[in-house]
Amino acid sequence: MGRDKPSKPENKAADRPAHQPKSPDVNAPNTEHLALGEWADRRRPVRRTFPGPGMLDVVLRVAMDRSPYAELIAHAKESLDKEICGVLVGDICEDDAGAFVHVKAIIRGDAAQQGSTHVTYTQETWTAIHRTMEERYRKQQIVGWYHSHPGYGVQFSEMDRFIQKNFFSGSTQLGLVIDPLGGDVSICVNTDAGLANIGQFWVDGREQRCYLPGAASPAGAGSPSGSTSPELQQRLESVENRLNQAIRALEETRNYIYRVVLSMGLLIGVGVIVVVGYSVYSAYFRPMNPPEIRSYAPVPVKIGDKVVILGVGIVSWEVPPELVPTPKTPEEKSDKNGSASDGRPATPGKPEQPAGGQGNSNAENPAAPQQGPK
Repeated sequence: MGRDKPSKPENKAADRPAHQPKSPDVNAPNTEHLALGEWADRRRPVRRTFPGPGMLDVVLRVAMDRSPYAELIAHAKESLDKEICGVLVGDICEDDAGAFVHVKAIIRGDAAQQGSTHVTYTQETWTAIHRTMEERYRKQQIVGWYHSHPGYGVQFSEMDRFIQKNFFSGSTQLGLVIDPLGGDVSICVNTDAGLANIGQFWVDGREQRCYLPGAASPAGAGSPSGSTSPELQQRLESVENRLNQAIRALEETRNYIYRVVLSMGLLIGVGVIVVVGYSVYSAYFRPMNPPEIRSYAPVPVKIGDKVVILGVGIVSWEVPPELVPTPKTPEEKSDKNGSASDGRPATPGKPEQPAGGQGNSNAENPAAPQQGPK
């Protein structure tokens, strides 16, 4: 936006867009006709795993989905003689390593005023952007902006840096410049010490290199073996990408195992709580009530030469399950009946005393009512 080409002398007045009036101070960027949207960190960070390797020593981690990155490149290549612009849409995320930006879509600035060395976000541009945000990306937010430098590098101009610092000043907001002819990309972010360029970002977990101002040229550029350095550099980048993918896979496996163990621990804990709670409920809220007499039945019993009345009470009792005896098998019953009731052998020739005799139960008398739980 509003910059000098590297091949031209540094003359801000000559390279200023025609629609911008002359500024009293030629060294200060002219912002009279700038119409930029308001940036605010209104949403809390989304808890999400960064789609790349961990333990990164970067100012701000930036991840992009493949679709918006491909659309951004296509947008830049549509105009090779004029600059294009747009905004980056996505989420501010957070994991154990801190905050990062996840770009999930882009919105083109189709209503911007374009030139060969400048592009201006007009009020119509922002109206269209905010309308698209309301219609398609209500759950996301604007996380940055982008524009192109067709054919003259991706270094941020003074105007670009001014816009980034004053209008896109969020701590997790970025500015991106792309050269559709050279294929380079540059990303600038805000820090406490000022603007800083980052050296890489990730597209679907694959690392992409960024242009860094003042970085050394590729090794061997002027040496006789320089013809093989691009191939070697490509191989090194391929190895690095594979290592990053392996590290990412290990981290995902670790997180999966952690979630499984945590879930199993929670299930076991909930099971223990349920069992203990049921035991407490049974002990304190379901007391064992004594038997309740329902009726009284007189039973005549002959003792010697006299007949006496034996009272039999019929009761109801809700027996707790733990007190219900286990039914005995027929074999156990026969073994018990075959043995002497008092431990002494039966007298030969003496018949057994009937059920209604003294001190014996009347369980074998079919006419007598049974006593017990009903």
